[in-house]
Amino acid sequence: MILGEDTKKLAEIKEFLERRLEELRHEEQLIEEMLNLVNQALSSASFIRASELVSRPQPAVEQQRQSPPVQKGEAIEESVITATPTGEHLARILVYPNIIEILFEKEFQSSTPPFESFFLRKVLEGFKRKAEDSVAKGEKAPDEIFDYEIIQDKGVLKKIIIRNYGDKKVINEIKSTLRWTLNKMLSRSSSE
Repeated sequence: MILGEDTKKLAEIKEFLERRLEELRHEEQLIEEMLNLVNQALSSASFIRASELVSRPQPAVEQQRQSPPVQKGEAIEESVITATPTGEHLARILVYPNIIEILFEKEFQSSTPPFESFFLRKVLEGFKRKAEDSVAKGEKAPDEIFDYEIIQDKGVLKKIIIRNYGDKKVINEIKSTLRWTLNKMLSRSSSE
């Protein structure tokens, strides 16, 4: 009976696919946990706390070219993103209650990969889509939508302003992904 054999084969295939899908879901969870651990290790290894910056003398020229904060008030958190191999300052991150301000201390072209393809499209736009979904579900007010503004001069990144970022988890993810992105951009621009 051919129909019976086909049915048996289909049942075996279905069982195999269900098992494989469950294995892949478990593998995805493990990979996400490992990625979180790596992100935590990277963020603690490559950021300098504001208290450490105070004890380090800064050249006067560097202090003059830093932009003022977007709004009045004190930053609740400040950190510096450094180049992994050299410790060179790449950007400063100032965190205010509803705003994150990223000030670039090194010249980066916005066209250098993976800035646009990864940091803008996947990270920032990803947070924006999640916030828009929350508004659509009624979980957030429309004025609480994650938003960002890129300030550049002739293709050179100067500042990123992120509004309504949400919580500490978002701050940490932005720091770690920006650190990775800038280090990749630095290695690409130095190899060109």
